[in-house]
Amino acid sequence: MEKRFNVFGVLIALLFVAGFIATSVQEAEAVPSFAKKYGTTCSACHSTWPMLNATGRSFKENGYKFPGVQDKDTAISDDLYLGKAFPISAVLTARPYDEKKSGDRKLRALHEAELISAGIIYKNVSGFLELEAEDETGFNVEIPTAALTYNYSGLFNLQFSYSDMLLADPYDTYSSRVLTRGKYSVIDQAFGGADGGGKLRSSRQVLAVYGRPVSNVFYTVGLSGVAGDAEGEDAKNIHARVAVDVVPNIMVGLFGVSGQWNDTTSGLTRDFRRLGLDFQADYNDFRFMGVFLGAEDDTNTAGVTENNNAWYLQALYVVSKNSSPWIVPLIRVDSYEKNDGAADYSELTLNSSYYFTQNIKAIAEYWTQVDVPDTVEKDNRLTVQISAAF
Repeated sequence: MEKRFNVFGVLIALLFVAGFIATSVQEAEAVPSFAKKYGTTCSACHSTWPMLNATGRSFKENGYKFPGVQDKDTAISDDLYLGKAFPISAVLTARPYDEKKSGDRKLRALHEAELISAGIIYKNVSGFLELEAEDETGFNVEIPTAALTYNYSGLFNLQFSYSDMLLADPYDTYSSRVLTRGKYSVIDQAFGGADGGGKLRSSRQVLAVYGRPVSNVFYTVGLSGVAGDAEGEDAKNIHARVAVDVVPNIMVGLFGVSGQWNDTTSGLTRDFRRLGLDFQADYNDFRFMGVFLGAEDDTNTAGVTENNNAWYLQALYVVSKNSSPWIVPLIRVDSYEKNDGAADYSELTLNSSYYFTQNIKAIAEYWTQVDVPDTVEKDNRLTVQISAAF
């Protein structure tokens, strides 16, 4: 018998959970450490948490400090109270309902726990550290992101990190700063697998420079190892990224990477390339964004390559209450190819976020595969998720 979701029952349960939490936290205006440190709100940097607005992008590029602000607690060597000099935040995520057509319903009462610390270490040196534990890995603590950055000027900054390839990029088009359970197709596919079998969002060793030669142009250039290689052995991946604010609140960008992976299984050195075109546009309370990415990978057969494309388009609308996000409906279409373009997949994500406060939210999301190869059965998934940052 085909497995179906009891959508009505889930929605009733979600409303019950939302009502309970709302009555519990509506008076609690706890804010994460950055907002508390600088005496502001989450909405100062986030159009809708965790996505960044123009102020948030500037704050990130400037080494977690607002431009022109003199921070009295910058030097950890002079003040070892890290909670004062180096903000520490925690993010807890629960999935009280998570059911996939191809799998069993799961009660993920606690799905993920994160500790995030970032800020100025000394003068122009800033750092970022994320510790993560989630149910899929048995709550083993991992370090998906760690970075040390020398913030020399608006034009030139030097970053050393174990992170995704585009950690320095302040825009959200290639970022894991998503409002949905799933990630964008362009960063969540391994394509031909010549990048160590990893994805653009996979952690790796990265040495990058970034900055703005003029106020409306952002660039980053870097050298990195293949996905998942914690030691960056024989790193040969070169990536470049430029993003141009053609007018305020509208960005158009280019991204490219060319690299090599020494495949010990086949004994071949496999080249790979990624080339992407992206945009991000804010209009009143709407945000539109998308990426088209082409991928070329050497296969594990000498002289044979495969080409696959991926793209997504996403639109969201922010309904505000008291100048803060309240309800954020979102729709996204993802498309990607596998097997040298022979297998086409397309997916639809319908998501709605409800913000109890600026840093506590719940989402209800329905994801479904719209088109799959003839040999693959279509899948879908319904998720209720609650996240709190403090």
